[in-house]
Amino acid sequence: MFELSHFYDYCQQNNVDIIPFSEMPAEGVTMRIGFDYAIFLDFTKIKSTRLLKGICYHELGHASTGALHKVSSPYETVERSEYRANRWAAEHYLTADDFREAFTSGYTELWQLADYFDLPEQDIKNALTYWAERKGIDFNL
Repeated sequence: MFELSHFYDYCQQNNVDIIPFSEMPAEGVTMRIGFDYAIFLDFTKIKSTRLLKGICYHELGHASTGALHKVSSPYETVERSEYRANRWAAEHYLTADDFREAFTSGYTELWQLADYFDLPEQDIKNALTYWAERKGIDFNL
């Protein structure tokens, strides 16, 4: 399960800068600067801790895989890098075992899973889709 401490620990251990920067087109952006990475966070757009966790969870996937794209990249390239970031995050922080534990505890609806994992529903949906559709795991819901 993902905690903000995982994000900060990873960034510290891997020399990833965390830079507050307002007026960005998105809440969070990962960029490569030379051989290093920086994650920019627009705190003017981040209205809750859950949203912050979701952004950090996702951007950590970009920094860990190097799955980056230019703003002007074709849709296919953007989708490929987003998929790689989401896949990495699911494999490390929303595993199939994490979902099994949540389901066993009675959390089955998307909103319940978002509460259980304390992440935005879209992140839960991306991870669940990855495990069910890409990996063929049947959670018997």
